[in-house]
Amino acid sequence: MRPGRADVVAEQLLDLVLDGTFPIGGPLPSESELAARFGVSRLTVREAIRSLVPTRVLDVQQGRSTLVNPTSMWSPLDGRLLLARSRAGSDPLLLPRRLMEARRAVEVAIVELAAVRRQEHHIERLRTLHQKMLDGHARGDVTASAEADLAFHAALFDAADNVFLDALFEPLTSVLRAMREETSAVPDFRSHAIDRHAAILQAVEAGDPVQARAAMEAHLQQTEEDFERYLNPAELGAR
Repeated sequence: MRPGRADVVAEQLLDLVLDGTFPIGGPLPSESELAARFGVSRLTVREAIRSLVPTRVLDVQQGRSTLVNPTSMWSPLDGRLLLARSRAGSDPLLLPRRLMEARRAVEVAIVELAAVRRQEHHIERLRTLHQKMLDGHARGDVTASAEADLAFHAALFDAADNVFLDALFEPLTSVLRAMREETSAVPDFRSHAIDRHAAILQAVEAGDPVQARAAMEAHLQQTEEDFERYLNPAELGAR
């Protein structure tokens, strides 16, 4: 389904906030100005602004200018906003570190369960996705590699077969997707992930929850180290 006009305008508005065109703490232009800028009606602009209220990026006040909220108020469960907040803070790596803490709390338990409960079709799915990671990396296809990586982790959740753990982690999927799109652009990051996923696959295939736990912990530790090494803002700017 194609997005409606209000959805498109909402995305454009958010992009303009994220790139600093509409600065933090400042007001948005009037509805009339925004309508002219985007070539839509004022009603469409109004609907777009309302649709962004759940992100808490905007402070919509009846009869007054709409303000751009401080980044500390933005929703922590929108991947684009999480990345923007991490860049805006005094420690750009703080939020990625917090994300890794959440992943350790859930994904280590998931892989242990997956090793015990997996069936042959889960193993086949994991093998296929790991091969897609390898193929995407070999072609330099960042998108394909990232999508296979995300799907690999989703397959572990399927094998673990616990709807409660699914519900705990589901809100973070958009955050992971946004992060993965950025990290997968670094070849070494992809290479390390492929190696660690191979170890996870081997342990789950063997039905060894202890080894699966160790493999996931090693993967998350490697990921955190790669964040520190490759996603340092100064180094990113130099590439």
